[in-house]
Amino acid sequence: MGKRILCLMASVIAIGAHDVRGQVRSEYFRSLSADLQVNGGLLSQKITTIPFSENYPQALNALQSDIRFSSGQSRGYDFRLGYYFNKKRSLGVGIGINYYKQTGNLNLDTFHIEFRSTDAQYATFRQMISTSRGIREEITARSYNIPLVLKYKKDFSSKIALTVDAGIVYNLNVRNGYNTDARFNYEAVYLFEGGDSTVPIYDANPTPSSQAYLVTRDNFIKKYPNDDIVKYFDFHQNMGKSVGLNLSANERSGNVTYKSGSLGYTGEVAINYMFVRNICLRGGVYYTAQSFTNTSNNNALRLTDAVVRDANNKVVGTTYNSMLNEMQTARNANYGIVLGARVYFNRMAWKAPVDDVNRVTPAKGRAH
Repeated sequence: MGKRILCLMASVIAIGAHDVRGQVRSEYFRSLSADLQVNGGLLSQKITTIPFSENYPQALNALQSDIRFSSGQSRGYDFRLGYYFNKKRSLGVGIGINYYKQTGNLNLDTFHIEFRSTDAQYATFRQMISTSRGIREEITARSYNIPLVLKYKKDFSSKIALTVDAGIVYNLNVRNGYNTDARFNYEAVYLFEGGDSTVPIYDANPTPSSQAYLVTRDNFIKKYPNDDIVKYFDFHQNMGKSVGLNLSANERSGNVTYKSGSLGYTGEVAINYMFVRNICLRGGVYYTAQSFTNTSNNNALRLTDAVVRDANNKVVGTTYNSMLNEMQTARNANYGIVLGARVYFNRMAWKAPVDDVNRVTPAKGRAH
């Protein structure tokens, strides 16, 4: 008889322990969620720069307009894991990874610089460079980030819930690609020592000396209004001078990498609709702000500083470094809509009877 009582007690304890483990697992899995979503919207950018003129030797008559960012757009993907830790499953934390592809245009309306240089014959002269039209770069930035957020959930019914995520975002990597239509006029001022000497010197006066020899568009039109300016510049190119009109950038595309490891912040508000017991469709709005820093090495580059010649010594273009290199910081604001799905890991709760009362979450309760 005693053995039967002991066996019965052991069975009760085992069943009770099993029920507790089942409930704990049920409660645990109900606390976990996974989001997979896409986002898209607009991108704005505030830029701080170092003028390119600071990188040219003995620069004169520098004129440069501000670099403007326009037509910004953003698209991306987001995967997040969440854990709701309180009894109502309304407060939690989350971590994930997201990818952004962001596009826009950098615009520079005016650029003019004059500086000390040497030509193909190693003669010292004043190089004059200006845009033959405004410069535009089409920018594509790709970045990977880790969001770390606090989560809030409010159930309105058995099918609908409001969720809010807000926190910080850490940048792992950002890479900027550019494509440009830049074109430049390269002109020259030669001044010879003593006025008629063959030794060229740098004319450091803002206004060229009256003794200087000018290979410029304005001077040609003034002196020879009816002659062929193209032949004139071709002649001087063949003489080894660094001149040419409407010359295109030799490298029209490339990449510029900014420093990784920057911090920003992000927020998201979404409506969730449960169309399967543990799967919700989600739609809402988001906002992400990040600041990126350029490298000091990039800031030391010049926009353009020399003509490029082919194998036959013919001028075919100019050197070019993206306007991205002039930027010191870029403060991005990215906002738009988000669409996706959320899965709750509550598989164990499915097996509970409909009329079971779970102290933490009813078995037939909401899985939002």
